[in-house]
Amino acid sequence: MAALSPIDLLTEIESKSLANQALTVTEQAHASEWRGVGFRIGDIELVASMMNVVEVLDPIACTRVPSSKVWFDGIANVRGQLVPISDLYSFLYGERSQEDRDARILVFKLANSVAGLTVTGVTGIRSFPEESKDQDMPGVDEHLKPFIVGCYHRGGGDYPVFDFNRLVSNERFMHITETADQSTNTNRLTTASRTASGKV
Repeated sequence: MAALSPIDLLTEIESKSLANQALTVTEQAHASEWRGVGFRIGDIELVASMMNVVEVLDPIACTRVPSSKVWFDGIANVRGQLVPISDLYSFLYGERSQEDRDARILVFKLANSVAGLTVTGVTGIRSFPEESKDQDMPGVDEHLKPFIVGCYHRGGGDYPVFDFNRLVSNERFMHITETADQSTNTNRLTTASRTASGKV
């Protein structure tokens, strides 16, 4: 039997969960659903679009960039590709989170780049009816709000939607080193991201 990728494993877990729910075939057929990957930053659970997440990894060794900021873990070799890895909790809150055995790396891809985010944990595939999304963001603090694009609600729980595009468009996120030359900062991260996606 062929080995399953991390995304396939998450999908399999979700399928088994859905099989235990009292949903009729008709209800499933007519449901317009949004699917994302659930993950935690500290105690807050977020979701991000499945369309952008390409892989979920255990923590891996990174090569540090000289003078890089505390939240930038470095460059990792992911299946022969160089991928910049950042600690999302540290970026948001300015301090390293406590080491957690559930920590994972979300590798995401946008139009021109591939990058990875270290998160506190990955909770699996999450599916929501499209109509359950609104712009209320209960429990989302000021550090997270710039990167949230609405919130899904299910079973009394709230699931803020994290937007990778907003993150990579953030000026502070693009400046990975402590040097005063901002253009050099931006170029280092952009070059590493494009190298990972095969575009130099």
